[in-house]
This record gives sequence, structure tokens and C-alpha cells, in this order.
Amino acid sequence: MSAPKDSIPSLTAGGAIFTRLKALGVDYVFANSGTDFPPIIEGLAEAAAKDIALPEAVAVPHENAAMHMAYGYWLGTGRPQAVMLHTNVGLANAATAAIDAAMDHVPVLLMSGRTPTTEGGRFGARTVPIGWGQEMRDQVALVREVVKWDYELRFPEQVGELIDRAHAIATSTPMGPVYMSLPREVLCEPCPADGLDGPPLMNPARTAPAPDAVRRAAEILANAERPLIIAQRGVGDERGFAAFSFFAEDWGIPVCHYWALRLAVPTGHPMCIGSDPMPWIKEADAILAIDCMAPWWPDRHQPDADCKVVHLGPNPLFTRTPVRNFRADVALAGETGDAVEALLAEMARLRAGRD
Repeated sequence: MSAPKDSIPSLTAGGAIFTRLKALGVDYVFANSGTDFPPIIEGLAEAAAKDIALPEAVAVPHENAAMHMAYGYWLGTGRPQAVMLHTNVGLANAATAAIDAAMDHVPVLLMSGRTPTTEGGRFGARTVPIGWGQEMRDQVALVREVVKWDYELRFPEQVGELIDRAHAIATSTPMGPVYMSLPREVLCEPCPADGLDGPPLMNPARTAPAPDAVRRAAEILANAERPLIIAQRGVGDERGFAAFSFFAEDWGIPVCHYWALRLAVPTGHPMCIGSDPMPWIKEADAILAIDCMAPWWPDRHQPDADCKVVHLGPNPLFTRTPVRNFRADVALAGETGDAVEALLAEMARLRAGRD
């Protein structure tokens, strides 16, 4: 016999969101609050009273800063964080930072309240005039083009599974921000607490380049007389940075940081040629572009017609960009560190076979 409904432990949906985020490894929720936050604040107080572990809520004066704090925390730790904002106006202020996160493959769990749709008769209904002014027909349109997934929380019992799905999609290859809107009426409802601290319902999908593509890319670079590497977003983690630095010097391949966001080799590395690919790009007979949205300026930099080009990264063809027509003889799709490691291992195998 199942337990009576009123005997099942519960939290408000606002508190349940934080509880689930903590179980998934989220340390901080960077927040800028508004009229949608009373049930969130009550949920935090309720969870604290029940001694439930929660991420730390950090009040941030501007939404753009909140997004970039989550962005920076991921760069430093590799753990995605959450951002919680106020209805459409808070989301609008965060939109430019969401573009940054999408372009740089940064996973962020972005949430904002949704203006109540009810005008009375329900807990959480509209109470002040701004509730009418902040309603939108399509609030997620503010960020839909740059998030990987979006949804509106419909029922409190969905909290655990939807937070799990958002987290898994955000951290799947290629990583990026996701968005969920939170209607105030739903946040005010009780949510079953069972399972909120359990393991994730689903795990992220991590892709790796096909072995034959890795082999073709390695052959192109190994056989080139004047290879060039252009890197914009680094080469993965600290271990990959060290391995790649050794590889570039060992093979004698120049590395250019054209419009780089992160370094692939130290600036004092013997093969680091700075940020200008001229005149290297004109002389190159093979180019490896590592996570480069735009590896060169087409009107200024023109590789030779016979130059082979290999693109490597989480989304090497940048499929979200409508027009991006750089040559790609081989595309290696996978998390940058994994794909670089596979390529370096194949090149080492080729060298060993020739010695």
C-alpha cells in the first residue's frame, strides 16, 4: 500500500531545485532576484531548517556578471554552475553572456522566473502591476538561438528529472548553456523530496572522432613539409596543454593564437608565433585548426589551393553558424582534449612505424 499523499516528505519546488542542483555537483547559484523569488527564498529557508545541503546562493547586482561568474567558475574547475534570474528582464540582461557561453562551449544551467499567468485564485498569482508588464508570449525567444535546450517547468514533480536533463544536455558534446523558465505558481507548489539527493537520471553524451578520420588527419600533418597549427580555445585540460606543448616542439610545428580565447602553448614556447598567421598561412601545405570559429580572415589570409585543412573541436564545423565556408578536408569532432590526445597518439604511431 502506498503512503498517503500528505505523509510523503516534500519541499516547495523552489527548494527542490536547489537540492537537485547540489546533488549534481553545482556549488553556486549566481542569482539576481525579483518578484518571482519569494518561493525560492522560502525553499532555501525550508531546506536550511531541515539541514538539507544546498549550493550557495550568491546575489549578483547584474545578470551579465552572474552569467560570467558561472562561466569563469567552469573554466577554473570544469564543473558547470547555475544562474537564476528575474523573469524576462533578467533574462534579457543575460542574453549577451549566453551568446558568449554558447560560442565558447561553456555549460551553464540558466533559469529565470516566468510572470504568473493567473490573475488570482491561486497561490503565486499576480500581485503587483509589474506582473502584467513582464509577461511575454515567448520569453525563451530571448535566448533560444544560443541555448542547446529550453523548457518551462509545468509541474513541481518534474523538478528532479528536468534538472537532470538540463545538466546532461549542457555537459554533452558540444557543451553549452541550457535554459528553463520557472512560473511562480509552480515554484509555490509542494514537490516530493524523495530522490532529490540521488544519482542523476541520465549522464552526458561525450563524442569522439572516428578512428579513420584521426588517421587521415595524422597522415596529412605528418606528411606536410610546412604544417601550421591555429588554435583559439586551448587544447583541453592542464595535462593536454603539457602534452601539446611537447608535441609542437617535437614535430617543429608553429602554433598561431589567432583571436585566441585560451592558449594552446605558452607564449614563450619556441614554436609559438603569436597571433598573426601571416605569412605562415600562405606558405602552409597543411593547417590544423583547433576549435576555431574563424581560423583566418578570408579577405586577408589565403591558404594555397593545395593546402589541406583539418578542423578539430567539439563542433568543428560550427553548425550553429549559418555561413562558415572554411575548407575542411578532415573534421575531428569530440571534446578538444580527447580529440587532441587521439591525434597526437596516432602521429606518434606513424612516426614509430617510420623509424
